[in-house]
Amino acid sequence: MQSKIIGALLGLAAAAGIQAAETALVYEFAVEPGKAGVFAEAFTQLQNTEIAQDRKAQIQLQSSSFNGANPATHRVTVLYPSLQEFETWMAKFNGSQAQVAFQEATSSVATPVSQYMANPLKSWGEVSSADQTWDIARISATNPVAVLQGLDALMAAPDTQDFPGQLWLVQVSRGQASPAGHVSHEIVVGYESLAEMETWMDTLVQTEAWSTWLGVAAKSFTITNRYHINWLTAFEHGYTLEDFE
Repeated sequence: MQSKIIGALLGLAAAAGIQAAETALVYEFAVEPGKAGVFAEAFTQLQNTEIAQDRKAQIQLQSSSFNGANPATHRVTVLYPSLQEFETWMAKFNGSQAQVAFQEATSSVATPVSQYMANPLKSWGEVSSADQTWDIARISATNPVAVLQGLDALMAAPDTQDFPGQLWLVQVSRGQASPAGHVSHEIVVGYESLAEMETWMDTLVQTEAWSTWLGVAAKSFTITNRYHINWLTAFEHGYTLEDFE
């Protein structure tokens, strides 16, 4: 069984042509009602410190909604070009005054919920930081290669050439035990607004390409959770979402 799993992951990496060094770190928090402003202010103050800017990364503050059993209300997502960049920065950040100040400012208003690490496998559409609304399907894949191939077919179909957003398939490499269950991958779709998402989905669900994708999905994964996130603010320390592609 282990050899089959390893073989599937190697096949997925080869099919996607991934650069495994690019890493997204996600930190989820449950912020007390009425305290979101305090948390956001502490986040902004941290990003404006010299030590926070001394790295190559994009850092996003996001709100999370309609996320079922997950109590998180906010997420901090950090995009790094490599694990080495993350490691180098953490060596400077751990024990620093900036870390102490952030923890002191947030410990009374927010509770850590979970954290996980993910690597991008492939993206489709136009990668752009202009997309502020994100639809996330967290999945437990039994056939990750089929998931990738199914998304490839979906996004190459004539029916989907007017897709207005961006779609990512990412592999959860650490932290697969989520509040809602086991997660191996995420299917992440970005839109400029909920209205754009609604208009697109109204059209997509009527197409043959969508029907074919549902058949692939039914055989290759189960959905652990699905929810929305909204970007509240982002800081680009010499790195952007477009660089992450």
